[in-house]
Amino acid sequence: MIWVGLTVLAILAASALYASLPKAATHGVDLRRMAFAGLPVVAALGLYAIIGSPGLPSRPYADRSGERNLAAAAAVAGNATDPDFQTDQQIQRLLNQIVVSLEVNPRNLQGWVALARGSLRLGNIERAVAAFAQAYALSGHNPLLAIEYADTRITAQEGEIDTTSRDLILHALGQMPNHLLARYYYGMMLKQNEKPDQALRVLRDLYRDLPVDDPLANAAASEIKAIQSKSKAGINTE
Repeated sequence: MIWVGLTVLAILAASALYASLPKAATHGVDLRRMAFAGLPVVAALGLYAIIGSPGLPSRPYADRSGERNLAAAAAVAGNATDPDFQTDQQIQRLLNQIVVSLEVNPRNLQGWVALARGSLRLGNIERAVAAFAQAYALSGHNPLLAIEYADTRITAQEGEIDTTSRDLILHALGQMPNHLLARYYYGMMLKQNEKPDQALRVLRDLYRDLPVDDPLANAAASEIKAIQSKSKAGINTE
């Protein structure tokens, strides 16, 4: 169903782009206009085919085994023997096409989402954050994009939750109080705000709602242990 929706949106974007482009002097079908207008369709669908489903995973980017971090991306940037090198090149070509299409039609929501996720896959986290900001604004503050945008910002800031990320998390929770990743980041926000008791309650409730082998459960368990250890250390020093 997601793929059908994306295809329809991409085709609509291509149609609007085709209509907005200047017509050729000759009559008949303008192949150049059609080819350029088709960039959002080809690029977005091609990118999703390479990086996987556009659905938001239920664990932080930092804990996803399928994501390459900045150091790993830099290490293979010039290594043609790396098994992911060809895939990275394909993604980069698709991202270049998406950038061109966004210059013509900057209100292409799916283009910004594809640019954000593809940039993150290649380790360009600054561009991913900027692209998610554009997508979130164009979506009318969609709560799913809110948590994905916050997730990327927090990753870029090495786990620190700033004011913007806090507002995104609270907005997502207000719309989706049972969203697992939003609940995890809410617990982390409470922890960083020196509210360990509240953070423990949130993270323990989350842990109980997750399968034991779920990556987010492992992340929540680690944070619970860290908070408990810090509390015990504080008691022992008094």
